[in-house]
Amino acid sequence: MGRLRMAMAALLGAASLVVGGGAVASADDGDSFLQFESMTPVTGSAVGAVNDRGLTGGGKPWVITSGTGELDHNGHLHVSVTGLVILVAPFNGTNPLTQFAAVVSCLTPKQGIVNLLTAPVATGPAGDATIDTTVALPRGCHQPEVFVTSAGGAWFAMSNPEEDGD
Repeated sequence: MGRLRMAMAALLGAASLVVGGGAVASADDGDSFLQFESMTPVTGSAVGAVNDRGLTGGGKPWVITSGTGELDHNGHLHVSVTGLVILVAPFNGTNPLTQFAAVVSCLTPKQGIVNLLTAPVATGPAGDATIDTTVALPRGCHQPEVFVTSAGGAWFAMSNPEEDGD
């Protein structure tokens, strides 16, 4: 009977990892809740439109050279972006903003979508910035996504999920 209980506990544990989606952690990443090695900029029909997380895309198409980050279970967020700029005139490969912020977006069982906007950090015409802060994650946060945004919350780049099987 003990073996049956252990097998059921293991099965339930494995099922909870599948249901938890982005909340899978391994021994290599310690307390990591979300890690990403790339970001997708707002382009095409996402420009100016509200996405599935309730965030509005920036008013122009953006490009990004690189974007990486990590969110841990305690809400510590570290995001680094390089070359987050607008290619179209009159910006022609520059970033017109002086500040970027981030939004951590969670799906929760009771509150639905919860979006947490960080304090803004300095950026410049090259579109480089590092956001290193802590947010108060809501209880039951699942499938987190991270967005680099304006100080007001319009998004310019979003985290890409890690590929399985690497």
